[in-house]
Amino acid sequence: MTFYIDSADKYAVRKIKSTLKLMIAEGFKGHTHIVVLCIGTDRVTGDSLGPFVGDRLRKAGNRVYGTIHEPVHAKNLKYVLEKIRNEGDPFVIAVDAALGSHIGHITIADRGIRPGTALNKELPVAGNIGITGIVNSDSHSSIRILQNTRLSTVLDMSDIIAGGLIEAISEINERSFAAV
Repeated sequence: MTFYIDSADKYAVRKIKSTLKLMIAEGFKGHTHIVVLCIGTDRVTGDSLGPFVGDRLRKAGNRVYGTIHEPVHAKNLKYVLEKIRNEGDPFVIAVDAALGSHIGHITIADRGIRPGTALNKELPVAGNIGITGIVNSDSHSSIRILQNTRLSTVLDMSDIIAGGLIEAISEINERSFAAV
């Protein structure tokens, strides 16, 4: 199932938190901890959504791969996925930018995402849950569209996604520790 949340909605952070809490509750059983995989690069404005989300999450003390200073992208994705698998059995939430017709919308799906699809790259599926931020319209010249994406769109969406993730993970961790 996929949920669409308009980032301009004043309750967007709350909606992301609620949706994530439900999806994590359904899928977490048997996993040891939560890891957030933020995919993208700082070299292309439209593809920097994941790394900006990763920076916010790391500053809040969350377990994250993919930041502005240490991005996870097409060239190192397989290596990072293997590194995550070696951590035990984490529940992985993948975050990436996307192109589509509903610019400004955030999708949350109860399955992983396939990064690089807009650029016709064959990369492995990442995550147990996938979050995408639609940063610009889909086009035949996707790389140019990503390069010409407004930074303000990316930053605003990354704040909203990170806010929802931070709140959801915090509440889940509080509940997990209270049960011990």
